Amino acid sequence: MPSVVATLFFFCALAIGWWMGRRSLSRTQPPTEPNLRARVHSMHNLLERHSDDALESLSQGLVVNPETLESHLHVGNLFRRRGDIEKAIHIHQDLLGRAGEDGSLVAQVRLELARDYIAGGLLGSAEELLDELTQQRDGPISLEALDEQRLICEREKNWSRAIELAARLVPSRPELSAALANYYCELAQEKGKSGDRSAMQELLREARRVDKRCVRALLMRLECELWRKDRIAAMATLREVVQDAEAYVGEIVPLLRRFEANQWPDLIAFLGELALRHQLPPSVLAWLMEVDVDSGADYWREQMISRVRQQPSWQGVGEYVAAVEVDCDHPHSIEKMSPIIIGLYKTMARYRCGKCGFAGRELHWQCPGCHAWNSLAPIRAISAG
Repeated sequence: MPSVVATLFFFCALAIGWWMGRRSLSRTQPPTEPNLRARVHSMHNLLERHSDDALESLSQGLVVNPETLESHLHVGNLFRRRGDIEKAIHIHQDLLGRAGEDGSLVAQVRLELARDYIAGGLLGSAEELLDELTQQRDGPISLEALDEQRLICEREKNWSRAIELAARLVPSRPELSAALANYYCELAQEKGKSGDRSAMQELLREARRVDKRCVRALLMRLECELWRKDRIAAMATLREVVQDAEAYVGEIVPLLRRFEANQWPDLIAFLGELALRHQLPPSVLAWLMEVDVDSGADYWREQMISRVRQQPSWQGVGEYVAAVEVDCDHPHSIEKMSPIIIGLYKTMARYRCGKCGFAGRELHWQCPGCHAWNSLAPIRAISAG
């Protein structure tokens, strides 16, 4: 009973507001654009507080025209956000039948209906609508439809098609360059797994072309060069990683270990020179301590201690203790502490998303939390306090 009263009260208030609005229109100037937007926003806030039945009845009762379209769409989108995909589809399908022959109205409704289908997992139906919308070629609706298609391809891991769609969007949405570069990297990874290293390298070049900041492409290129045992190219890429992506330099160590770069004295010497000129992470110094027979383990051990003192971090402590184990002036105390410190190190988050704050131990090029590309970065030094 209370819900019925609330619904009746809502419609009475809406009717009174409509009558007063019509009355005031005959006496005053039309509302300015900011005032109109504020009123629409207030109405949408009001809609969100009412029951599903009231919302559906309101949608049925409102005339469909450019002025009321936003409210109609908002009602349908509310159902979609609430997880009631069936009602959202019903409202948008009904709206489509009432939109008449106004092309812009029909296009907007079709786009929202496609989003309903996507939310409901009906990707085939969604793609049919989106294909029709993208044929228009012009206007924001066409671009939004292209973007929805891109997201479907990303979801289905159809990287070739995702590349095609993202490339069409980048001129008007430059922020998608990061996504496009990662699509090239994903496709390159597939080519690498199938043994087509030549195609892999070409795709990685494209990734760097569309996004000069794509660290992933650099690291994958280094992997290719180490696999080919092309030391000169690998050293050039190492320099590029240090110069362009210093925060990610630690990611080279697993690659150096996997491809047994400890057998390449010239590369070891080259990396040692870079370590002295740049603030390379402790993991690189730990690797040099293991493999650099010319400078010696003691030399790099002192470099590690100095680096950890300058930039205190759990990662630095963990790398140091794991590298030196009990070989120090106080072996027994370190022996007791090392399992604790290493245990802490192994459970700590190593990467954090700069957009949503997601933290984890593995480097994801697409954040599992907010799905942003290239937003995770290694957690660097912690404050001493």
